[in-house]
Amino acid sequence: MKIYVSADIEGISGIVAVNQVLPGERDYQRSRELMTQEVNAAIEGAVEIGATEIVVNDLHGAGTNILIESLNNKAQLITGSSHKGAMMEGLDSSFDAVIFIGYHSRMNVSGVLSHSFHGGVISNININGKDVGEFYMNACVAGHFNVPVVLVSGDNILEEEVKDVHTAIETVVVKRSYGRYAAKCLTPSVVFKKIKDKSKAALINARNIAPIKIQEPLEMRITFLNSGQAESASIMPGAELVGPNSVLYNGKTIMDSYRALTAMIKIANSN
Repeated sequence: MKIYVSADIEGISGIVAVNQVLPGERDYQRSRELMTQEVNAAIEGAVEIGATEIVVNDLHGAGTNILIESLNNKAQLITGSSHKGAMMEGLDSSFDAVIFIGYHSRMNVSGVLSHSFHGGVISNININGKDVGEFYMNACVAGHFNVPVVLVSGDNILEEEVKDVHTAIETVVVKRSYGRYAAKCLTPSVVFKKIKDKSKAALINARNIAPIKIQEPLEMRITFLNSGQAESASIMPGAELVGPNSVLYNGKTIMDSYRALTAMIKIANSN
C-alpha cells in the first residue's frame, strides 16, 4: 500500500496564534515539533497495517516546517516551495490513499486560523457555486488521480466541512474552536494515539471510501482582499475581472483550475 500524507500546521493541536506558525516568531520551533509528531502518528498507523511506501508533503508556507531528522524513517519528505504541484506535489495515480494532517477550515468560517491558501490574498473561493477551501480543492486533486482521502485531522469546524462533502472520510478532532484565535485542545499524547488509531482504521477501509470527484468543466470565482490584488491576478490568461476584487476563471479540469489558482495567488501576492 502506497500512502500520501499532506501536512499543514494551523490544524495541529495547541496551535492557535499567528506567531506560532511563522518562521522566526515565538513558539514556531515548538510548532514544528508538534507538526512532525502528528505526522509521525499517521505514519506509524500506516506502517502497522502494512504500508510499503509513504510520502509526506510539507505544504505550510515555504514547505520547510517538518523536522526531517525527527520524521519516521519509513517515510520520504517532499519539502520546499513547489510551483506546479503546489500543496499536492508528487501525488499521482500510483497512490492508494491520502491522509490530511493539521488542516484548517476555509476562510470566513469560525475555525482556528481559518483561511484559504493565502490569508493575505484570498477572501473567498467559489467553485461551481460552492464556497471551498484547501480541504476540498486538495481532495478534488486527489480525486483527479482516483485516489481517496481517507483521514483528515484538524479542528471541529474543519470536521463539519469534511463531513458536508464526504461522510465516509475519517476525522480526528484535535481541538475545538472557541474562535479564530482560541481553542480547547487535546494534549499531544492523546492526539498522537487518536491519529495513529484512526489512520489504521481509515487505511484498512480505504477501498470503501470513494475519491472525491468534481463536475467538470469548472467555474471558479476568486474574491481577493482588495481590488489591486484582483487586478493583478486578472492578467492570468483565461482570467476575467468581474468585480472590483473578483476574478472569474473557467477551467476544463480541476488541475487547470488548481494551477490557475496557484498562479493567481503568486501574482496577486507579488504586488
